[in-house]
Amino acid sequence: MSVGKAIKAEFFKFYFDLKRYLFNYIVGLISTAIFLSGLYWAVNSLFTQSGQAVAFVGLLLWLFTPSALSDATSHLAEERYLGTLERISITKTPFIHILIARNIVHCLFTLIQTLVVGGILYVVFKPDLSYMSSSWRVTAMAVVIGMLIILTLYAFGFFIASLGMIFKRVGATTSILEYLILFFSGIVIPWSTMPASLRAFSNILPMTWGVKALESLINGGNFIGSFVGLVVYTVLIAIISIVTFRYAMLVVKKKGEYAFY
Repeated sequence: MSVGKAIKAEFFKFYFDLKRYLFNYIVGLISTAIFLSGLYWAVNSLFTQSGQAVAFVGLLLWLFTPSALSDATSHLAEERYLGTLERISITKTPFIHILIARNIVHCLFTLIQTLVVGGILYVVFKPDLSYMSSSWRVTAMAVVIGMLIILTLYAFGFFIASLGMIFKRVGATTSILEYLILFFSGIVIPWSTMPASLRAFSNILPMTWGVKALESLINGGNFIGSFVGLVVYTVLIAIISIVTFRYAMLVVKKKGEYAFY
């Protein structure tokens, strides 16, 4: 099975799931909009006008976090519970390609959710995003930064899933990581106001370098340094996640732990 066919199959699977649980998805969308509305309103006083724009965009990008960090772990757990991981692992298509295909479909759905929630919040709060659309270069760089942040989050999710194949219960910690990212990446609490020890810790979180790059882009600060830091972090996490995933698959094959109940 090619990656394209895997994406098509996952799309149809997700489509029928969406039709079946449409009401649940709508309720979840409304809950998310309420949560982000309250949070954005609460943090407005902490930021300058440009900082409010960073907080607005950062909160929308954070919506990818739950899906990005947990999808790969959930897919792996599902295959192991069903006992189908061994059969998939011996097919011509590498299992990591199947996981990537699934994540692409879920990422596209999350993008639609984000656009809907973002549209609602924009109408309600009318944040000043004029600088981000002041020129095509600034807009393009903002889009690139957003894409790198999303890529980093999904790469981190693969890393967690890889550890989960070895240590089983690691995936349960993703909810903790979600809120660490929300509060200590510079989205809700300005990075410059954090204590030095907390700033050092925040640098290892998936969204921190992206938020700093976005803030530098809007404020005209040291954008190149922050952007290079984001690129380096993204590449490192991607490499680490791929290497760890391959090692985890070898461990699973060696121990014969293709399934658990």
